[in-house]
Amino acid sequence: MEEKKFSINGVFQKSKEYIDTRFKLFKLKLVERSSRLIASLIVDVIKIVFALFVVFFLSLALGFYLSELLGSSALGFLATGGIFIVMIALVSVFEVRLERLFMNLSIKRFLQKWNDEIDGDDEEGKQD
Repeated sequence: MEEKKFSINGVFQKSKEYIDTRFKLFKLKLVERSSRLIASLIVDVIKIVFALFVVFFLSLALGFYLSELLGSSALGFLATGGIFIVMIALVSVFEVRLERLFMNLSIKRFLQKWNDEIDGDDEEGKQD
């Protein structure tokens, strides 16, 4: 049987390979996590665009409905605009609270998407 001798060059070589492998793994995980976040952001933007279309068409429907009730198209759409002005005023009054709420929600969602992959690795490690 051959005895393996300790080689300082071998240790440096293996250390270099290990560091390179860890760096590649880090890059791959970073790409995977960032792509998950970007995909989530794109889906959220699409949802927002569709929600804006829904709000637009519901506003038109409300305007026409109020027009029939009030007997004038101008008054119906003026009332609809007034409703939106009241909503803007409410948002302005609660602006700080709403900002804090949305910041907390976005941080939670960001971290949840970021850590999804880590939870999957932990479960895989427990099965081994």
